[in-house]
Amino acid sequence: MLGYYKNEQERVLWIKGEIGENYEPGDDLFSLFELSKLIIQYNKEDKDIPVEQRKPIKIFIHSNGGDLDSTLAFVGLISISKTPVWTINACWAYSAAGLILMAGHKRFALPNTECLIHSGSGQLGGSYEQATEQMKNYKYLVDKMKDFILAKTTIDQKLFKKNSQKDWYVHTDEMLSLGIVDEVVNDLDILF
Repeated sequence: MLGYYKNEQERVLWIKGEIGENYEPGDDLFSLFELSKLIIQYNKEDKDIPVEQRKPIKIFIHSNGGDLDSTLAFVGLISISKTPVWTINACWAYSAAGLILMAGHKRFALPNTECLIHSGSGQLGGSYEQATEQMKNYKYLVDKMKDFILAKTTIDQKLFKKNSQKDWYVHTDEMLSLGIVDEVVNDLDILF
């Protein structure tokens, strides 16, 4: 517990496990809402500090991904954070976790890490009308995800279309060449 609070004071945060909407201590789901509260708190603390002098928020990622709705809200928060947010792929950043990796103001990958890009998966339930509306909403979210990826990386429409219909695993060097990350870490001092 002491390590958690020390990391929080140093603005070092971790996304580990599946990303979900709800979180209870001990769950395997990870709540982006809890991280959102911290990012807002750090911005509030830094309000009168010039942006270039603010201590960055560092988010280490090791996740299979998860909930797209909450992820898109979270990457929207990162985009408006005046306090810099650094994202670091610590092992793998799959699916929704890959979007979080791409959202950082500075984006890093440790050696031998992976990112996964795909169209995700969803479930429909309820009446025909409810399922139809759920499908419309899911298409909207997938389109938002595509626009986000194309805006945050050097991936073009043609390459995205070619690979998005499958599980597209992107390894360290390719993450760098596709603009998913800005730098591959070869010395941990870069991050601290």
